[in-house]
Amino acid sequence: SAATMAMEDKLERVNKRLKQARDDLDKHLAKAHAEETRLKDKLRNLSERKRQCATTNGNLDVGDDDLIEINAGGKIIAAKRGVLCQFKGTNLETLFCGRWENKLQRDGSGRIFLDVNPKAFRAIVDWLNMMAILSDEERQGRKPSVNNKEYKHLLEHQMGIFVRGDKPGDPVTKTMAWTGMTDFELQRQRAATANNSTATRNLPISFGSPGLGENITVAIEKKWEILKELEADILSLEESFLKEEQFIETFAADGVSSDNIVTLNVSGTIMATHRTTLQVIEDSVLAQQFDNTKWTEQSNRPNVIEWTPEEVAQWVKSINDVPEDVSQIFLDNEIRGSELFALDKEGLKMLGLERVGTICLLSDEISALKKEANEDVVTLIEHSPYCFGKILDYLRMKHFSAMGLCGDPDLPSVSVEKREMFETVVRYYFPGESSKLILREKKSVTSGFSFGHGQPPSFSDSNKFGQPFGPPAPAPAPGFSFGPPGPFRPFE
Repeated sequence: SAATMAMEDKLERVNKRLKQARDDLDKHLAKAHAEETRLKDKLRNLSERKRQCATTNGNLDVGDDDLIEINAGGKIIAAKRGVLCQFKGTNLETLFCGRWENKLQRDGSGRIFLDVNPKAFRAIVDWLNMMAILSDEERQGRKPSVNNKEYKHLLEHQMGIFVRGDKPGDPVTKTMAWTGMTDFELQRQRAATANNSTATRNLPISFGSPGLGENITVAIEKKWEILKELEADILSLEESFLKEEQFIETFAADGVSSDNIVTLNVSGTIMATHRTTLQVIEDSVLAQQFDNTKWTEQSNRPNVIEWTPEEVAQWVKSINDVPEDVSQIFLDNEIRGSELFALDKEGLKMLGLERVGTICLLSDEISALKKEANEDVVTLIEHSPYCFGKILDYLRMKHFSAMGLCGDPDLPSVSVEKREMFETVVRYYFPGESSKLILREKKSVTSGFSFGHGQPPSFSDSNKFGQPFGPPAPAPAPGFSFGPPGPFRPFE
């Protein structure tokens, strides 16, 4: 009948609408599934990159209780790995987490080397030790400090380099009210990235149907919201890992060889730094003293690691009371310098040595040679440790600034009674115009010189050192604020 045909026609139109709706649903589900697969692949690839990096550059067998010995500018500081790495997302955690263990700079004794002022770094480690035993509530407002105000700017610089928080809500940022790299800036940057993400552009249209259709639409939109959040998290993880790589390449890998580390005896005070730090100001006496040619002449340590089998055999032959045929045994086995240091008494027996006295004698000689090869070359500096230390700290910060790890360094803060001596030492090492890079001579009403960073002279304002030059500064709040020591430039 006509009524039946009309009903069939209506049913056909409804079926077409259902098929269209199903096709639309399948398209949206397929898009969501493809996006989910893409993001999971990105996350998997990032995890694989981190795993390969840790396998190549790191030590997978590390733990929080590992004792880390650090040569901080010539002073040895020890701390547990878990203490140094307790704030995730910081450069300290990057350095000591184990992922980059094999790329870290080390001194001749195998300790991790940091070219920093030891007093300031000691203050940071002391603060970390304290934070490790405090509750979250007790941590609030706790900051590292130094007794001598002359070192406050050095502590600020080191905090900016090592302990800045990378993530919104990072405990370091919360605890310290850090004002260098702010969470707001990071959130704004990530929000802009997320708003341009693939997930945001692919939000589905609404079916406009009540009931079941509405529920399906809401569910799909919710999935896209989750995918957008996942993409933002992955972008944040990729950004963090990229910063890790850049930090390690610019800081930790700036001279893997211990030959680049210089030990200085400054009138009885031991300091350590990089030759590259001493060469920051190119036309200075220091740069000339530690250039490649003159430094090679000073460094007369045996380069045993590069010895050929013939050189190893010749060394064995030179040892008193070792039978002549022993050197031939070393030569026949093609023992190189790097392998010589790996030989213990059991290894000597495996070479074919049998006489107990010869084995013990060779073992002692190998140990002595190893110690001699790893011994630091100490250069005498016949100047005031106070004055030279101020110069060295400035050069360190200038070196960090050149690598993009911090802003322009503040000029040295010098006590009043040491001012004349400091000027003399600076002009000795930095003759002519180069001395102005450190002294920045500037006429003022109350004094002839200014050592501040474009401000009144930064001589210490402690009573121990007399009254400050220029107008008095406002009284500081309890503790001190870790504001940025100049414009902080993150990796770009």
